[in-house]
Amino acid sequence: MIELYNFLENNTDQIVSGLLTAIPKDVPAYARVNRNELKQSVEYLLEAYTDRLVTGEDDSQKTYFKYLAKVRTAQSFKLSDVLHKQLCFLPVIRSLLQQEFRDVDGDGLTLFNQAMGQLERTTFQSASLFIDVYQDYLKSRMTEHDEYLQENNEQLGVDMSKFILFRG
Repeated sequence: MIELYNFLENNTDQIVSGLLTAIPKDVPAYARVNRNELKQSVEYLLEAYTDRLVTGEDDSQKTYFKYLAKVRTAQSFKLSDVLHKQLCFLPVIRSLLQQEFRDVDGDGLTLFNQAMGQLERTTFQSASLFIDVYQDYLKSRMTEHDEYLQENNEQLGVDMSKFILFRG
């Protein structure tokens, strides 16, 4: 685990650079995001990802994902686009890991497979967490909107139950 952490830390610039190339190409919605904003987003995401990889804790990811859900929803991004961005990590990091372990004698393939297994588990856990956070954010927005409508209807003296023709 420490070796993988060190690898990610030592290759942060290459990973970020690779992601800044891959993301707008693979996820067209990100072509409209300012490059500096995308770079900052990728750096935060990589930091939270690395934190989860090493500690197993998801606090920094939750915090960042809450922010990301709010911002990308306001920018009319689809959930699939935001999730696809996160899934771009694997191919970029895999390529760098292959270069790292290509010339290792003996256990190079075993070490590569172990590192990839850990990266895949972390990526899948991160993707699942993001979907949960995104869903919670949307649910809170709907609840907030429903409360707003209810309050306005009460102020206007409107009983919406009289307008509902079908209850399922």
